[in-house]
Amino acid sequence: MTETLHLYKEFTNWLQQLKEMPEEYWLLPINEGKWSTGEIIAHIKAWDVFVWDERVAYFVNGSKIPFKEVDVEEINNRAAHEAKSGISKNQLIDEVIECRLVVAKKLEEVPSSIWQEKIEMGGEMVTLCEYISGLVEHDAHHKGQIQSFLANKGLSILKQEV
Repeated sequence: MTETLHLYKEFTNWLQQLKEMPEEYWLLPINEGKWSTGEIIAHIKAWDVFVWDERVAYFVNGSKIPFKEVDVEEINNRAAHEAKSGISKNQLIDEVIECRLVVAKKLEEVPSSIWQEKIEMGGEMVTLCEYISGLVEHDAHHKGQIQSFLANKGLSILKQEV
């Protein structure tokens, strides 16, 4: 639990480095048919909000997550729209960092025993630790995409490890 939560929280250090990214690349798709860095970062924020609002309470209460159709595309489209709404790069990054730190702080308050209790989600049994580990992997996936994009542009502003 401790390592998972640490990785989840420390992603904010890498996000902070994105402020060094030149503006002209912020809303440029990272590849043909893919989102831009700004859209990816807004997407991360949208899912942090979803996780807190729609998932964590069930783990804390030890209750099954009721089946509810999640409109993934709608959540992602709203995030992409936010990134292109005129919000500045630094403001969006600050909002994502603040959101992540708030969720991490709330997760730190969850008793350690709850982190290993399995609850049913989508027909499978999962612990809060496993669920947050999945988010850490999701972060790493998008971090890798953005770092590859920047490397292809000849930019090495971001440290590999933070």
